[in-house]
Amino acid sequence: MLFRELTNPQVILKPTCEVSSPIGYDPETKLSKLDAKKPSQAQLDKLKVKKAWEFATSPAKSIPMNLIMSYMTGNSLQMIPMMMTFMLLWSPLAAIFNDTNRGFEPFATERNRHELILPKLVFILCHVASILIGVWKLDKMGIIPHKEADWMDWKVPATIAEKLSVSF
Repeated sequence: MLFRELTNPQVILKPTCEVSSPIGYDPETKLSKLDAKKPSQAQLDKLKVKKAWEFATSPAKSIPMNLIMSYMTGNSLQMIPMMMTFMLLWSPLAAIFNDTNRGFEPFATERNRHELILPKLVFILCHVASILIGVWKLDKMGIIPHKEADWMDWKVPATIAEKLSVSF
């Protein structure tokens, strides 16, 4: 190789070769940017309502996991079951009050605002189901008073007919 070839290289192009199209390719189906149509406002509203439904049912996906975790943590009054039960009650309440309107804002337009009422209700019902799992867990732990023995202060005590005492 000469020094001149290193300092002034000449690019030699190879003759072009024809590459065949892949199997199934049809050049007639290719769309240009001018041929592509922008979706109509009605189609966008329909898509936004569909996405709103996906957002509304997303809390329901955690319900089976919450049920399994509630069952697996046991019914004893220890730190882990208490924290989990607190989160089962607090997180859905916070989501209902904070995320219901804010979460559906990206999907709302003037035309489809009335169509978002049902997804909002489903969103709230899914969170209420999570709260009910927490209440069920509190019941299994014995924290919710619902038996007669829990209300002994208001009940007239039964009179004891006999007493048996043994002294040593």
